[in-house]
Amino acid sequence: MYENMSFPYGSGCYAVYLRKSRRDLDAEARGESETLERHLQILKDLARQMQLNIQRIYAEVVSGESIDARPQMQLLLHDVEQETYDGVLVVEVERLARGDTSDQGRVAKTFKLSNTLIITPAKTYDPNNEYDEEYFEFGLFMSRREYKAIRRRLTAGAEAACREGKYTGNIAPYGYERYKLPREKGWSLRIIPEQADVIRMIYEWYQNGINGEKVGYTKISYQLNQLGIPAPSGSSWTAYSVQNILRNPVYAGYIKNGYRREVKKISGGRMLRSRPVNHDAALYPGRHEAIISLEAWKTVHNHMSARYTNPSSRKRTQQNPLSGLVRCACCHRIMQRRPYQNGRPASLICTTKDCPTVSSSLAMVEQRVLDSLEVWLEAYKLSEPEILPDNSEKIRFLEKSIANYQAELHETTSQIERQYDLLERGIYTDEEFFDRNTKMKQKKTELSERLIQLQEELQEETDRLTSMERLLPALQTIHDTYLQVDSPSVRNNLLREVIDRIEYTKTEGGRWGKPDSFTLEIFPRVR
Repeated sequence: MYENMSFPYGSGCYAVYLRKSRRDLDAEARGESETLERHLQILKDLARQMQLNIQRIYAEVVSGESIDARPQMQLLLHDVEQETYDGVLVVEVERLARGDTSDQGRVAKTFKLSNTLIITPAKTYDPNNEYDEEYFEFGLFMSRREYKAIRRRLTAGAEAACREGKYTGNIAPYGYERYKLPREKGWSLRIIPEQADVIRMIYEWYQNGINGEKVGYTKISYQLNQLGIPAPSGSSWTAYSVQNILRNPVYAGYIKNGYRREVKKISGGRMLRSRPVNHDAALYPGRHEAIISLEAWKTVHNHMSARYTNPSSRKRTQQNPLSGLVRCACCHRIMQRRPYQNGRPASLICTTKDCPTVSSSLAMVEQRVLDSLEVWLEAYKLSEPEILPDNSEKIRFLEKSIANYQAELHETTSQIERQYDLLERGIYTDEEFFDRNTKMKQKKTELSERLIQLQEELQEETDRLTSMERLLPALQTIHDTYLQVDSPSVRNNLLREVIDRIEYTKTEGGRWGKPDSFTLEIFPRVR
């Protein structure tokens, strides 16, 4: 909605950052106006008053805890690092960073080193002014304290709601629909009869089998797909979706709290977040009606617990150098390594039931990936002298074109404003004004659209050059060391430095016919 907006109110090159917080969502629920629109109008008025030329708007609706979870903020910081803007407009500095001290330091350092102003309705911060820097850092510190206080209140409120039997999730589990409790805060669940019948059938099959045969998650998912029953995701049933239903105590009339708490750890200097299953999560009697009996759920739960093996106790090492990188082009699920006991080399397979994708030798796919990276490396080496930003004629041409269009757009906007003045002074008749004003507005629209296209082309070209410069040393490292490394885990880390994902396509079977008749579409990793 905001990606292609720009407002040439004056001179310079400025950006706007908008972020809707949880507090804003609550305010909107009370009837207040849409937050991002309101903040954008405030900053547009500020830019018009200060005669600033707004080139781009970065907008997102996310929590303010971490920059890693805010893609638009990451993009803004990347552009600020490139010294793209003279300043960034934001309604308050707290919108930039409410995370930990490392996030706050990253924001402050990025703006300081690029000499980029931070402009708010209350104050303009010059990061290279000692007093402004202290004031800015103090504002970030106070926003962090406020954020922690809000988190504590939200956590306490959610736990209290669970103890009262209310449902605190945003999405109702399969078999239920969420509804607002009358005359009090909070939500509960209401049974959807058709889906509830499916839930009862799944529990019945898992306990007693199908036609006297004991079945597990995979066979149950296959049977549901054969019956044409829509899955919770809207696609097809999987063993994982069946397992989640059998594991969920909400179907026995209980509310769970702390089932998937976020766990943070540092690995390789990066913060990693995960939400592992907590099998000791607190359960509270819910206000909703149960679909199955508590006895049936306990029987299933005890059976599943007896089969469960802690992953940490398996002591398996990674064997797939392409782990997590290759996706099936048909169902878009990650493909898995399949070993064999008879000495046959491992293959790469799609584990989705009835997916038409045919497997291939893992070693063959790996070699095809390496061949493609060699082609990248040679192409980058050949073009390296011509792709450096200082020598890029295309970038200079785009920058000059953008400046010309901005000047023409500014002049057109001024002419439109003068037309209103001439109408008020009686120099234009209503007919003359309407005719000329319509033509000028059409010209302004055409100029704005072309300006946006040029800005997007410039951004794409800049990203391409940055990506090439970053990928070149990583590709060279893979070329020099990949085959000398035996560890699949280390190989996987090397590939992840340059590859975002790989889409695999093969629909022609026959191991002895054309084993290499597969295609790979490799997407480079651009940060």
